[in-house]
Amino acid sequence: MNPNADPRQSRRRRVLVVEDEEEVRILVGRILQSAGHIVDMVSEGAAALRRIKTEPPDLIILDIMMPGIDGWTILEQLRKMSGAPPIVVLTGLDDADSFRKGIGGGGTAYVIKPFRFHELLATCQRALLTASQSREVVVERRRQTRRMLIVEVSVLSRENRPFALGELLNLSLNGACIELGIPLDVGERVRVSFNIPRGQSPHLEGDVRWRRETARGVMHGLAFVHVSPQDGEYLRELLPARE
Repeated sequence: MNPNADPRQSRRRRVLVVEDEEEVRILVGRILQSAGHIVDMVSEGAAALRRIKTEPPDLIILDIMMPGIDGWTILEQLRKMSGAPPIVVLTGLDDADSFRKGIGGGGTAYVIKPFRFHELLATCQRALLTASQSREVVVERRRQTRRMLIVEVSVLSRENRPFALGELLNLSLNGACIELGIPLDVGERVRVSFNIPRGQSPHLEGDVRWRRETARGVMHGLAFVHVSPQDGEYLRELLPARE
């Protein structure tokens, strides 16, 4: 055994897959099991809520459009729970309103069907790791709400030309952390937009305040500037306070 190994990695994580389509449910379960996770699978919302109470998972993969208790209702119920696990919304809804509702309702990540296997698994692994790290750090008092978020973004130049894809990993009204495969210069000003297939995303302008290398790329701290009232309202909808 490696004495320097992270003890968090030795514990198998429990993932609950909530999906009414049998083929998708089984496929997602196999993907997660192949990565060493313990997987529970349910086909409808009522069973999901019961399972969450009796065997709390470390992560939830949540479909939205289900008969009976749907994914929107489950998100609403989870917002009322203390210590709720991160939620990866897995859905065929690819419009901007659904994205905003899913993330604003408490989703950590939003994955659209059809999905690439490695991208879904990477998103789940990222959500589990980030949740573990966030529980172990002292939460600072902030004037603005900050939340963990895993969303694919495009980075644009000041002339609105896209030049990089990356992941936005947390968000506040004042800024965000963005991981890219390339380094940006500290002090550089860029624009960031969410990658939503159908709908408008705000172009959030910000200055790079810091950067550091990670195992996956380069993490950048972005401080927003010149946020319009419309874009500010969009951000507030993505930053719900838990009830």
